[in-house]
Amino acid sequence: MNIGLMGCEFLSPNKGCEALTYSTVSIISEWAKSCDNITIFNFSGTELGYIKNEFPNLEFVNIHPRIKDLKFNYIKALKKCDIILDITMGDGFSDIYSKKYYDNLILHKKIAESFCGNYVLLPQTYGPFQYNSSTKNAVKVFKKAKKIYCRDKLSKDFLNSLGINNNVDLTTDLAFILPYNKNKYTLSNKNKIGLNISGLLYNGGFESANQFGLTINYKKLVFNIIEKLIKENKYEIHIIPHVIDTSEDSHDDDYKVCQEIVKKYPQCILAPAFNNPIEAKSYISNMNIFIGSRMHSTIAAISSGVITIPISYSRKFEGLFESINYNYVINGKKLTTSEAFNLIIKYLDNCDVISKKVKKANIVIQEKKANIVCDIKKILDNIMN
Repeated sequence: MNIGLMGCEFLSPNKGCEALTYSTVSIISEWAKSCDNITIFNFSGTELGYIKNEFPNLEFVNIHPRIKDLKFNYIKALKKCDIILDITMGDGFSDIYSKKYYDNLILHKKIAESFCGNYVLLPQTYGPFQYNSSTKNAVKVFKKAKKIYCRDKLSKDFLNSLGINNNVDLTTDLAFILPYNKNKYTLSNKNKIGLNISGLLYNGGFESANQFGLTINYKKLVFNIIEKLIKENKYEIHIIPHVIDTSEDSHDDDYKVCQEIVKKYPQCILAPAFNNPIEAKSYISNMNIFIGSRMHSTIAAISSGVITIPISYSRKFEGLFESINYNYVINGKKLTTSEAFNLIIKYLDNCDVISKKVKKANIVIQEKKANIVCDIKKILDNIMN
């Protein structure tokens, strides 16, 4: 059986995108234990990275998704696929990052649907869209999909408003499934607070002009939090990247910003430049409290039982955390800097209460995880048979 994966980053600076890929492949790998000759076609355009070591029972084939190819290797590979699973990097099904980038994504989705009748959109966020043409093109893709999974209610409601109701299910983010090993890192016995700093927000976005329309001064908020924590001296402070691109011309990287912050505040500890998402989650799982601006870093935290305070720059945060009944998101597009700071301090002062909410959220997570894993396996069974 041939399974195509689109929008799955096998080797990416963004450990959140990788987390979705590793989680998806973990479901396929478990299902494939009773099957022979399962081949995964990687249509991401990236190398496979470390994933072969984690899932040795699967065969992987890299296909460069090049449309202008005289040998038609891309089209031939799409035709070979019995099913295509597309996750669009979790939040890429939107034009908020770049209209040009979005239009290219949509083009590939349309091509995939043309050559493979079993096209499934895995749990992700849909929208928002800034342009009418973006919405119209999205609807064309939605109407041809065999199945659409939403990872938050906001996305499902959005699809319903577009008249997309059939074969649409509400579930949760696949990264909740990501495995981890808490004992991988030897850290101190002190109370530890982890701060994931988003280089993207720190620098204003891809275009360096408050691209996401934040009402907070993100850089000032980060400094205020760190200075408050240093003054109180209650926690060992870990500065944790979740997008790691050490190239000099990188536009989206946390690591260099984290280095800059630790240089400014040497009382803090810089986390490693992780090789894969399992390493990142394993490190984060050792924190007592975690404040994060990359959504998948906060998913890693809460799903490993850590008290989590997400800082939101997109409705994907609110939608996702509402779906697990967890209401401690700091909305960076509504609050002022001082309001956000005061709310974070309030949450830190009420950790005992929030800890109980984390446990309750994980009960919901476990149920949603079981449902989506079972559902995807049933789809694969039906196609196999």
